[in-house]
Amino acid sequence: MTESQKIQSGLDKVKEWLTWCPKCNSCKYIYQEYSESCPAGEHFMFETYWSSGKVWIANGLVSGKLEWTPNLVNIIFACPLCGACANQCKQEVSDHLVDIFEALREEAIIKGKGPMPNQKIFGDSIASKHNPYQEDHSDRLKWAEGLGVSQKDNAEILYFVGCTSSYRQRDLARDTIKILNLLDVDYTVSKDEWCCGSPAMRTGQIKEAKEVVSHNIELFKNIGAKTIITSCAGCYRTLKKDFPRYTDELEDVEILHISEFLQKMIKEGKLDLSNKNFNGKVTYHDPCHLGRHSGVYDAPREIIKAIPGIELVEMPRNKENSWCCGAGGGVKAGFKEWSIEIASNRVEEAEGTGVEYLLCTCPFCKTGLTDAIEAINSDLKFLDIVNLLKKIL
Repeated sequence: MTESQKIQSGLDKVKEWLTWCPKCNSCKYIYQEYSESCPAGEHFMFETYWSSGKVWIANGLVSGKLEWTPNLVNIIFACPLCGACANQCKQEVSDHLVDIFEALREEAIIKGKGPMPNQKIFGDSIASKHNPYQEDHSDRLKWAEGLGVSQKDNAEILYFVGCTSSYRQRDLARDTIKILNLLDVDYTVSKDEWCCGSPAMRTGQIKEAKEVVSHNIELFKNIGAKTIITSCAGCYRTLKKDFPRYTDELEDVEILHISEFLQKMIKEGKLDLSNKNFNGKVTYHDPCHLGRHSGVYDAPREIIKAIPGIELVEMPRNKENSWCCGAGGGVKAGFKEWSIEIASNRVEEAEGTGVEYLLCTCPFCKTGLTDAIEAINSDLKFLDIVNLLKKIL
């Protein structure tokens, strides 16, 4: 994104790409395999819900050929922003598809047409309580009670916990800290951490996002950490790819997902798993924000393969072709039943591998996938890779 595009808003910053889609339909299915790829297109089965349709909606709004209607708004927000279409698209517009979809949402808010009601609730909550869950900020570190969590003013490593691990999937935050303590690294956790802004950014609520980004940047500067690690795929994508759109002050800071950090510890001999057996068959789900959006596929798999006794069985759709968990892009909040349907599709695919455990590396994916496991009465057991490591260490 250019400097001029950084200060533009809504569709203005993507309009140069809106005529680049030739409607060749390659975005709709896994390239040359023709397996299902787009959750929105498969569910609604109408052109406007596919990637190509949304690009031309954006084009129509910019040119004035389309007018805002409630149905149009519903189409714009009925997308988990998984990026599967961008991976399948073989045209130059592929690199800009997710940006176009997010710009459509920002434009909807500029025009007073969006977001969806439940999405506005978490946008307001981010603005007032610095998290999307309407929880008191004073409870942000409640998960840390009794753990001996380092809360130094300055450290080499900052563990950015994220809202979902702080308020919902607290076992992930707790197990991450237990592993960091075991590794005896120089880290800190801050009570002044605010939401990374991802839920607001994905739903076009840019004003709310800018406020938390500015706060967190100042926090990072004050702590002086050389490395920021996070166990949330959404936070990772936001810190790694979105923050640079707002500032260049993090250029010298290394942003690592916890799987990348732990893979590094294994390679350096600081985390020895050679005698830590786990006898079981597992499959791994690639979070969209970690995989397609950020290109991290190998680190989680290398950790899994480093554990003696474990057998990794890949799902048919894996890595860049993975099916979404259905929780992202505001879909979990705005379209709850459909979100469960998307996740159930993924759980059924995992069941087909004949494994006992479904692994992942994202607390938000955990929410989506475990809801589906319960909804369809699956026998699969879910584990985040961090939880798995803590289990055997």
